[in-house]
Amino acid sequence: MLDSISPTTVWLIVGIALALAEMALPGLIIGFFSLGAIITTLTTWAGLTNSFAVQMIVFLATSIVFLTFFHSIWKKRIKPGTKGDTTDFNLQLGKIVPVTEFIDPGEGVGKVRYQGALWNARSETKIAPGESARIKGCDNLTLIVEPVDKGE
Repeated sequence: MLDSISPTTVWLIVGIALALAEMALPGLIIGFFSLGAIITTLTTWAGLTNSFAVQMIVFLATSIVFLTFFHSIWKKRIKPGTKGDTTDFNLQLGKIVPVTEFIDPGEGVGKVRYQGALWNARSETKIAPGESARIKGCDNLTLIVEPVDKGE
């Protein structure tokens, strides 16, 4: 059965499988090998690479070239955790929220109501339920808050 599958088809399947793997496991590495497999598909289809050894050389060489020259460019464009990320949470810093469960630095986390949902909250000072807190930041899914003066 494998004898009836052309090398062009095999390289195309490898290229598609690697592209799907990059989408499932994004890391900007596997995609460059997918491009190498697609280039190998095209060269095999055009009749430029007939032997498996030459196909492997084309695959590895093009993959390494793409990886070497374009990986750093993509990494510079995509910087996770910077102010330009898509969470929009930075826009909510300074927002005042009600405290619903006692926040005690020694006890761990309490709760605040933020955008209609209860969130874990942590503070360096004690804040009682019914008081207000200001959002200073976020640590994973825990809001970092500070007490709000009663005059604010």
